[in-house]
Amino acid sequence: MKRILPLLVLICALGACQSSGEVKVNAAEPEEQALENPFIHSVYIWFKDDVTEEQRAQMYADTEKLRDIEVVRALYTGVPAATDRPIVERSYDYAIIVHFEDLAGHDTYQKHPTHLKLLADHSSLWERVMITDVE
Repeated sequence: MKRILPLLVLICALGACQSSGEVKVNAAEPEEQALENPFIHSVYIWFKDDVTEEQRAQMYADTEKLRDIEVVRALYTGVPAATDRPIVERSYDYAIIVHFEDLAGHDTYQKHPTHLKLLADHSSLWERVMITDVE
């Protein structure tokens, strides 16, 4: 009986660990999945005081078109989070974070017509822009 009890415990434990047949996968598309060492391009924008909500909304919509550039692996956009710590920079109005596979992808993105159109159409709205790139 001493030998059977551990075996029964093991069998019960294995039975409890069996899959229900439901497989959970990452909801992100393959190109949206995290790269091991992405090249990260971050853009922080401060709008001019007279920029309207309609102008902002149009820029936000146009920014989403950057997703269609073939070298963009992930795109994150948004306004500052509601974190309230003195060390957190929250003075910007809008951020765009783009992941590329490498520097070459970043360089292709910089010359892409969709990116250039975004700059041409909306850069007049910005009082200040800060860009950081991380390898």
